[in-house]
Amino acid sequence: MSAPSTPARRLVEAFGDCDALAAMYTDAVTWRLNYSLAPNIAGPHVGKDAVCAFNQAVFTKFYQPGSVKVEICDEIGDGASSVVRFVFRAASRRGNPYNVEYVVFAKTTGGLICEVVELLDTHASNEQHQGNAVGVPPSE
Repeated sequence: MSAPSTPARRLVEAFGDCDALAAMYTDAVTWRLNYSLAPNIAGPHVGKDAVCAFNQAVFTKFYQPGSVKVEICDEIGDGASSVVRFVFRAASRRGNPYNVEYVVFAKTTGGLICEVVELLDTHASNEQHQGNAVGVPPSE
């Protein structure tokens, strides 16, 4: 019998489905990314409405709908605190392939996610959105 998936894994596996993501959050959820990113992206995004608006913007303005796929590489933690390393694959709105390695930390309270910290190779992300195949993780 396999162990149940962690909140971090369930979160990233729902990427692209904003309704599924919203159902996972507390009202006071916070989400932030690398501090080197622009403040409107890096956050922190505070509160369910702000986090859901951020998710909606990411999955409708940056990536072609239905193109998001994740490949889980590592997963550790439990129901209260977990982390997952994964490759995020999608097609950008400009039609460029996007393949970047990420790490997401998730903390929960009452079974819902209350904090998300998302880390990524920001250089690869910026380059790939421009159509340059920089920092593409090797295929397995």
